[in-house]
Amino acid sequence: MKNNTSFLPELQNASGPFDYPLTNDYMFRSLCQKSNKALKGLLSALLRIPPEQIRSVVITNPIVVGEACPDKEFRLDVRVELNGNAVINIEMQVANLHDWPERSISYLCRIFDNLSHGDKYIAVRPAVHISILDFTLFPDHPSFYSCNKLMDEKNHHVYSGKFALNVLDLNQADLATDEDRAWKLDYWARLFKATTWEEIKMIATDNEYLQEASNTLFDLNADFNVRERCRNREEYYNVLRTFEDEIDSAKEELARSKAELDRSKNELARSKNELAQSKNELAQSKNELAQSSDMLTQVNNELTRSKNELAQSKNELAQSSDMLAQKDLEIEKLRAEIARLRSDQNA
Repeated sequence: MKNNTSFLPELQNASGPFDYPLTNDYMFRSLCQKSNKALKGLLSALLRIPPEQIRSVVITNPIVVGEACPDKEFRLDVRVELNGNAVINIEMQVANLHDWPERSISYLCRIFDNLSHGDKYIAVRPAVHISILDFTLFPDHPSFYSCNKLMDEKNHHVYSGKFALNVLDLNQADLATDEDRAWKLDYWARLFKATTWEEIKMIATDNEYLQEASNTLFDLNADFNVRERCRNREEYYNVLRTFEDEIDSAKEELARSKAELDRSKNELARSKNELAQSKNELAQSKNELAQSSDMLTQVNNELTRSKNELAQSKNELAQSSDMLAQKDLEIEKLRAEIARLRSDQNA
């Protein structure tokens, strides 16, 4: 690529850190407003369109650079009409309020609703929302640059190419694909994250659009009014970061509470199992005790029968003894009678 831009002399001699990088949304908004060429170069990288095919880039929601925003929550998205047709919405976001998927879809739906009264639906213009994020949207599925469209989840056939959500994660440049690098998108991400003029010049040396962005960034950092507006945005985002930290702390506390609840549930389940086991053991003991009682009753019954039989045997023995005594008496009588008869005979 022939380089038609060079660094400003002041930037060429600049060194050290600077105050407001492109991650400051007012600085980013001001750069897009001040340099159509830089915006064109950025869109070329983001949309994979050669710069020569971008005939016009018109910001349809311009601001007066350096003037204060109506309030700190004023949205600083850049709404662009590309080549007189496509509607592009670019937004720089540094605070993760954990609602970005829903917010970005909402923004995209608004710009997709671009028909005039009486227009046919086929005439709707392509709409793309581009999120430039200084945080990772889906930590479990990190990606440097993702292009999301409506498609059939089974065969991945695109339902419509006119409705797209693109997300550039400035913190995942290491995941840039060959295509991302071919379009210098990783260089743009590094430019956004740069905090010293040395970094800026090293990143932008061989690309006229990056150099144009660098020169504009240098001029804007020297503008008192722009610096004031950027400082206000930094203060606002400091508040948001505090809120984000509170959300993260609340999530961590919730996670700890859930973990504690899970532990309590597990302990309760173990206690229930132990109680059930104890109940089973108690039931088993009761059954064994009942069996023992039955056996003891049986033994007692047998002992009673034995006692009765013994008593009966004793009675029978007593009767036998009486009969024996009576026989003995009878024998003695017989003996006495025999002795008398013998005595009578001898006489």
